[in-house]
Amino acid sequence: MRSNQAKLRVDGLEQRLTPATAADFLSAAGQTAAGAAFFQAIATDPDWIFNPAARPFLVNKLTAIFQGTNGVGGPAQAVAMTAQHMGDMLGIVVNPIAPVVAPPAPTPTDAGMTNTMPSATDPNWQTGANGLKTWDVVTGTGSPVTAGSSITIFYTGWLASNGTKFDSRRSPAAPITFSLNGLIQGWQQGIPGMKNGGIRRLYIPAALGYGAAGSPPNIPANADLIFEIKMISHT
Repeated sequence: MRSNQAKLRVDGLEQRLTPATAADFLSAAGQTAAGAAFFQAIATDPDWIFNPAARPFLVNKLTAIFQGTNGVGGPAQAVAMTAQHMGDMLGIVVNPIAPVVAPPAPTPTDAGMTNTMPSATDPNWQTGANGLKTWDVVTGTGSPVTAGSSITIFYTGWLASNGTKFDSRRSPAAPITFSLNGLIQGWQQGIPGMKNGGIRRLYIPAALGYGAAGSPPNIPANADLIFEIKMISHT
């Protein structure tokens, strides 16, 4: 008998406690008044809220009260908090937590790289094995590249003899990914040790580049090469 009475009460409440117009519903005062009346009805006869037939109405009503009044301040805020506490007691989520959306990763750029070939006689070059020279413009951060890594980079290559640019991958294009194992010896020997965000210049003698065969039509035989490389990421 209680279940039937509760169902009738729910139907009646839904008619009496819903603002008459959309404008009334959207106004803080209208929503607060409707919410206050709702809780007054519960206080008068609280048993009906435990009837299963009342649950859809309770979910919708408590959520609407909370979302329509929360943050307004004063009586409206009190009504919103009451709605949330009532929902907590009944196992109804009236204040869903918005999912945390990670900010988009910044678009990689070639910032810090030069547009002209570095001088082959600059004192910043450090000479290594087999005539390979390196020059770290920016050190970068994180773990260093190791032999055989997969690298994602921006780069520019010039002929050391005359400064002709023969190859380049720069922003706004996306960085390109290579496996070090498939590259010329100058890169396999000169890139390990770089870190993400680092910019390194390589002076590569022909023997560690394309040798006597060159790479026609852009790289002639026995050409020394200069590269500038910006490390975006590596695995």
